[in-house]
Amino acid sequence: MTTKEDVTTFEAALERTGNGLYNILLVATCGLILLGIGADLFGFSLVVAAACDLNLSVSQKGILTSLPFIGILLVSYPWGYVADTRGRRFVLIVSVLTAFVLSCLASLATNWILLGLIKFVSVCFSCAANSATYTLVGESCIARVRSKYMLIITCLIIVSPAVAAILTYPTLLLSFKWNIPLLGISFTPWRFLNIVLAIPAGLGGVAICFFNESPKFLANCGRKEEAVSVLKSIYRINHGKNKHDLQLSTLVIEDVASKTDKSLFRAMQEQSSPLFKPPLLLRTVQLYFIVFVVYMTNNSFLVWLPYILNLVRASLEKTSDFNNLCELISTHTSNQTYMHDDNSTEGPPCLGHIEENIIFTLVISQFTFSFLNFVISYLMKWRRLVLLSILSLSTLSGLLISFMPEPISSVVLFMMFTCTNLGMGILASYFVDLYPTSCRGMATCLSIMVGRTSSFIGINIVGNTIFTHCEVTFYLWALLVLSSVLVAWFLPPDKVKEIPS
Repeated sequence: MTTKEDVTTFEAALERTGNGLYNILLVATCGLILLGIGADLFGFSLVVAAACDLNLSVSQKGILTSLPFIGILLVSYPWGYVADTRGRRFVLIVSVLTAFVLSCLASLATNWILLGLIKFVSVCFSCAANSATYTLVGESCIARVRSKYMLIITCLIIVSPAVAAILTYPTLLLSFKWNIPLLGISFTPWRFLNIVLAIPAGLGGVAICFFNESPKFLANCGRKEEAVSVLKSIYRINHGKNKHDLQLSTLVIEDVASKTDKSLFRAMQEQSSPLFKPPLLLRTVQLYFIVFVVYMTNNSFLVWLPYILNLVRASLEKTSDFNNLCELISTHTSNQTYMHDDNSTEGPPCLGHIEENIIFTLVISQFTFSFLNFVISYLMKWRRLVLLSILSLSTLSGLLISFMPEPISSVVLFMMFTCTNLGMGILASYFVDLYPTSCRGMATCLSIMVGRTSSFIGINIVGNTIFTHCEVTFYLWALLVLSSVLVAWFLPPDKVKEIPS
């Protein structure tokens, strides 16, 4: 069986490959990579909490847990350039496997400084997968399922803290101590945990070696013969037929990248400059503002969820009186002056394991968000409407938290306020659809950089205001989310008609 020979556009050629086994396996592999790097990143805070033999002070723990996020801020920009010039698959293989090796080496760190440096470099590599996975999936799958698949792999990012907690709990319950005289350390469960948390990403890094480079990237770089070969390979795996049944003699791509000899800095500047010039300028500002608000709201408040739940539970055990969540936080803060004691350097005693209530909280909350994100993946025909609904729900919850006189409802509203993370996958689909191939990787990488920057800023703001000005914090933050609703209103309208397969 043969098909029409002349193909005028890349999208038309990709559509003829269909949706099948290759796409499903690619999504599963990219999802595993994102799950792995997320578990490794968020699980590192659990590693630090259990590293009793390093005798860490509170300030040292703060430095260790913040170093990975600083690494993300520093290297997201250059990784975007590499992804747009060397390829998405190339970036994934190099970054994920290198990060896996470094995370394993972190288990042998002799002191907290070396542990922090190794983890910093590890995250500098692994963070490249944040954007490269989305771009590879988006450019290898047909339009009908593209957004849905990106929402599905976002589910695994959201659930990664819960997976980290699940892996951490039984690992730290182990009891062994192997002396390593050459390094002057004892290999204990918290060191082994570094390796356990890195395994999912390592498996994903090996698996991605068996997949093809993005055919859109190859065609955009002028390597059209390789692009045709990749498309035929996808067709063969999806349909179980001979790849020669798909006859492609011509590929026409609109945004072909130009190749010139220039410095790395100059090349990176030119790679990103189209994002901040007409006609993309307004779209870039629009999307980055929404990303800023989404990441800032979710990450800044979610870190306090275990504390809020423990506070509510302790309050209900002592008394049935409950006026509202902010009054409870303010009352507890005024009674616990040690929380603001700048002379405290020791902190709570190191237990060497993670308490069950923290594990339970992370698992329940993150799996709930992941399930909701999976449901949203089937609603991508209305992605603009869904995004507006998510942001509006977060705004309303933030405004109502201080008025809710019942504890369970207050906690539910608090979690709904942090539901902005459900919009992360939707935003990723916009970056793939609204930007040309030549700068798509850069646009996505910079969005991660914007998101992590806003998280760093937001966590510090919330930590310094929620305990002293709780109600004002929620009100002002709800208005910030409301502003993102207004900005999201001007996103491109949803296309309700599906593209036939």
